[in-house]
Amino acid sequence: MDQEKRPILAILLILLIFLGFSYWNTRQRETRVSEEPAPTEVTTDGRYDGAAVEPSSGAPEPVTEETADAESMPEEEAEYTGDMEERGFVDAESPPSEEITTVETSLWTAKISNRGATIVSWELKEYDDTTGEPVQLVPRDGAALKTLLNYGGRPIDTSELMFEGPGETTIEPRGEQGFSMLGYKAETADGLRLTRQYTFYPETYSFELYVSVQGLDEPAAQREVEIGWPGVHPTEEKEDERADRASVVMVDGGAERLSLGNLKDEERVIAGDISWATSQAKYFMAAVIPKEGSFSRVVAYADTSGEAARFEATAELSSGETAREFFIYAGPQDFQAVSSLGVDLEEAVYLGWPWIRPLSALMLRALIWAYGLIPNYGVVIILFSVLTKLLFYRLTHKSFTAMKRMQEVQPKLKEIQEKYKDNREELSKKQMELYKKEGVNPLGSCLPMLLQMPVFVALFQVLRTTIELRGAPFALWITDLSQPDTIATVAGFSIHILPLLMGVGMLVQQKFSSTDPSQAAMGKLMPIVFTVIFYNIASGLVLYWFVNTVLSIAQQYYIHHGRSSDKEKSRDEAAPQGVPAAGDVSSSTEPPEFADAEVVEDRSESSKRPKKGGGRRRKKKRRK
Repeated sequence: MDQEKRPILAILLILLIFLGFSYWNTRQRETRVSEEPAPTEVTTDGRYDGAAVEPSSGAPEPVTEETADAESMPEEEAEYTGDMEERGFVDAESPPSEEITTVETSLWTAKISNRGATIVSWELKEYDDTTGEPVQLVPRDGAALKTLLNYGGRPIDTSELMFEGPGETTIEPRGEQGFSMLGYKAETADGLRLTRQYTFYPETYSFELYVSVQGLDEPAAQREVEIGWPGVHPTEEKEDERADRASVVMVDGGAERLSLGNLKDEERVIAGDISWATSQAKYFMAAVIPKEGSFSRVVAYADTSGEAARFEATAELSSGETAREFFIYAGPQDFQAVSSLGVDLEEAVYLGWPWIRPLSALMLRALIWAYGLIPNYGVVIILFSVLTKLLFYRLTHKSFTAMKRMQEVQPKLKEIQEKYKDNREELSKKQMELYKKEGVNPLGSCLPMLLQMPVFVALFQVLRTTIELRGAPFALWITDLSQPDTIATVAGFSIHILPLLMGVGMLVQQKFSSTDPSQAAMGKLMPIVFTVIFYNIASGLVLYWFVNTVLSIAQQYYIHHGRSSDKEKSRDEAAPQGVPAAGDVSSSTEPPEFADAEVVEDRSESSKRPKKGGGRRRKKKRRK
């Protein structure tokens, strides 16, 4: 390969790595597909301890046949709504009509239907979608937390049963550490008595669900309860169905990410010791976690609209067991908030490949910490760019210097290539000799940049996915760092300023990087390519790259500006012993004219020429 093509190929390689990251960051290790669920022993040492949301006085006891009366609940702590026996539902001759109960806190508003006792609406008050409406985590005409009982191979779908519940009312959980409990009951034609109880807390996106079934005959070969979430639809204008929308399952201690793009082709069945399962979009998710034991199987698939990934999780009921409790989180993918739950739910927040995830998590925590000191994420991103530039200053300095040295030896390299173009072996040998003589490493400009790639990739992932940047303004026209910085729209085309400024900056940087005419075309092409790539990316990312580009220009200018003095210093260090450096004659015992090597060379040449009058002729006369 011709040496002059190597820098171009190196640049193309870096570009391919950058482009490949956008695709490969959605690829995870293959999920295990099982046609038959693996038997799982249900234990009592569940992963959830409830510490994150329990009131100080302790968790409420689940509603049972004996404790359904509202008076059994502590009045100072809980509010139980839904007196089943007094309303006479168990002996009712006709089922009740559909009724919607509203539960409202400062963070969310939920609507629960007595049809299946399911959640038909879950709106987040602090977040809006692209239409300006509150973010909705339950799809339209959908219902969350439907229950299917599988008893002895006989499926019993409870989602269409009309339960007796609180009725048409609005409830607000009381007190900072209080909670509200909503109870629902139904009875099937064959005598099964079903109970569902919700426990809601204020100031949190978490709640609990207790599911009980009475009347199951013993024994039965199969006793299971199935529960799921109908999917979380996209809330942003552009969401990648492979990178952003997915169902994530924590199985055997590891998170399996099932992207919507793959689920459109076929549903996935995950079997094993499953701690939780989620349905999520780019910034929001809903997760169901067994409070005790685990799920034995999860089925994930795309919903009928093809816009969301949904799941159904199965928990086994051991012999004599008639109830299961679940802990549900439905809110933003806030890394710190879900980490505090103590169930490893932060693993569902996508922060890149497994090997880069610890670094991404560290940077995310640093970003949030810095925001606590400087309440402007735009300023924080600029500071991060400056800090990373300082951190890698020596590496980039070596890279830029090596690049400059390669440019300086290009004329000699071309001479060798022309001279030995028909002898590949001799050409390679002469090139290596030239590199050694000039002290040049052909890979010296690439290796330092590659060493920085993990940090850049981790920061790229953090700035791309963190919900903290969603709706966060910076300054002037940049009002949302999670979206492109649109300043105007002309004929349906959005004009973004930051990517254009970044492209101009990269063009200036290329002028410093290369003086070889053969690379001029590539130097002009790269800024265009990167401008296109970054044009519709979140402005927070572009801001980081733009600042990094400006700092790189300043660093390269410094290298070029100091080049003359560096060259002079190198020449002085290379001067032979006994010959003073240029401009320094004070320490020399020789006459000043010998201080310059060129003067010394000229004098040595003139000393060889005979002087006027002929010196030899005079010597002969003295001999006579």
